[in-house]
Amino acid sequence: MGKKFLLRINVSLLLLIIISSFSSCANEMNMFGWNNNEQINFSVSTPSWKGNDSIASHSVKTETRATPITDASLGTDKTFGIIADIVNGSNYTTEINKEVVSYNTTNKIWETIADHYWPGANKTVNFYAYYPASITNGTITHTAGTTPTLTYTVPADATTQVDIITATANNISGSTNSSTPLTFSHIFAAVQFSIGSTGMPTGTITGITLNNILYKGAYNFNGTWTPDATSKTSFSQTVSVPTNAGASITSGILTFMMIPQTLGSDASITVTYSNGGTLTKSISGTWSAGKIYAFNISKTISATFNYTGNVQMYTIPLDGTYKIECWGAQGGCCDNGDGGKGGYTKGEILLKAGTTIYFYVGQNPSKNSLLGGWNGGGNGSSHADGNGLQTGCAGGGATDLRLVYSQDSQDFNSLKSRIMVAGGGSGTGYCAVYTLYCGIAGAGGGLNGMDGNDISQNGNLDYTASGGTQTSGGNTKNAFEYVDGDPNKSLIINSGLNKGGFGYGGTNNGYKSVLGGCAGGSGYYGGGAANRAHGGGGGGSSFISGYPGCNAIDQSSTSDRITHTGSPVHYSKYVFTNSQMIAGTASMPSPTGGTETGHTGNGYARITFVSAN
Repeated sequence: MGKKFLLRINVSLLLLIIISSFSSCANEMNMFGWNNNEQINFSVSTPSWKGNDSIASHSVKTETRATPITDASLGTDKTFGIIADIVNGSNYTTEINKEVVSYNTTNKIWETIADHYWPGANKTVNFYAYYPASITNGTITHTAGTTPTLTYTVPADATTQVDIITATANNISGSTNSSTPLTFSHIFAAVQFSIGSTGMPTGTITGITLNNILYKGAYNFNGTWTPDATSKTSFSQTVSVPTNAGASITSGILTFMMIPQTLGSDASITVTYSNGGTLTKSISGTWSAGKIYAFNISKTISATFNYTGNVQMYTIPLDGTYKIECWGAQGGCCDNGDGGKGGYTKGEILLKAGTTIYFYVGQNPSKNSLLGGWNGGGNGSSHADGNGLQTGCAGGGATDLRLVYSQDSQDFNSLKSRIMVAGGGSGTGYCAVYTLYCGIAGAGGGLNGMDGNDISQNGNLDYTASGGTQTSGGNTKNAFEYVDGDPNKSLIINSGLNKGGFGYGGTNNGYKSVLGGCAGGSGYYGGGAANRAHGGGGGGSSFISGYPGCNAIDQSSTSDRITHTGSPVHYSKYVFTNSQMIAGTASMPSPTGGTETGHTGNGYARITFVSAN
């Protein structure tokens, strides 16, 4: 019987990562030869992994895990399988048929179960090796003279998705007495996920899913795959990962081992949070064998809303807590005065994915305009008497968040669904008789809108108007002049002509109100309109569901019969926490960063994701 010899097998793991770098360590590995008299030594070389991937430090060494193979995970405790065909001209014989190669710790050699010998001169040997020796979810078929084929179904559990490597060495001389290299290659694409540099919405990620992925196919040991294009499935993993930038979601044993494929248009990933909320994103491209595809996922959930003159809808993408901020619009300004500044409201609220909310962002009327700002600003007016022209400009629109949609900002059913309102400022005025004086416009609230002021020569506040409150609109303070100037008619203060209301500012009606006056700003309740241009109108009040001091409307209310519950909580039961309400006369956050004293210009709104925990 001939002497048994070792065959050197060089195992090169052809992993391509973002930065590929390999080094080797060597073991001794034996196969048995038969017609030669000297033993041949074979080395097994496996690369160490270098780069920024966590695989390098992973200590798991079980064949039932998906850890990509490194020098630390293909040791002498492992086994692999081998097939060998002897080629004699046009005749093929299978000498080794899917035998296990293991390490003999006594003889310090790698050996097959049975003894096998080199066939001698004029013959060659084709080798086909695979690791691990036993492949779950796959079947290797082989006929002498053909390349083996592995029929494989990717298991649903990523921790059992084995990193299979194969090697082929053909036409090796039957009288070989030198080393015979077997270069192993990965047959799968490795897919991993990490949190990107800008992070993810705050919370704990508890699941990651690959959707609509090809998972069946046939692998030929010549290195080609034929996927079953009709079979797709999803692969999910349970994890517990914070959303800090750079955190690894899946690596090491949690690496997805996928059949190489070109992703279809329906392929996507889904991230699941501890509260059950999910985010889904389409993915595209081609996954090739032997490559690691590291997805760095980032998402910032935030949306801003400028004035557009229309309703703006927003659908909640993820269950969680959101911070909502609203800035009311400034009132209109006449030639020599500034309109009242808008108020500010903020709060955090728990919202479910798929919920649609509606932002109505108030308008700052243009200079000298008499037309009220969109979303409830009162109309101004211009009228002259013997003392000359007096012009009171329009009120600013409120900015609010609603649960019920209506194209008409003054639709009552929509208005009563408001759960946050930032009051708008009133308009200012110009009067010819007091060229150096104008009405000081009331700013948006606060729980109450700010009253207007009068800096006319006599400082008389009778010509100003009050701000809106939690239960009623503001009104003129003029208690001595009559409608149309006719003492046979009602007093203007009792007529309702200048009074603000639920969602709208008071309007000055010109001659009926005696003289042109400044209009009220819109709000939860709007401010009243003044009776003179030198008397400022009132600002609109603000509202936040759950905010102390607020008084929510009863759900049964109608436009002609409004009742209040006495509670700050809106009938929808949506409640804000960590709330803040700032009147337009005080320092507040600016939409562009930093602070401002009262909000100038058009209204503004912003929603920002806070946490999924």
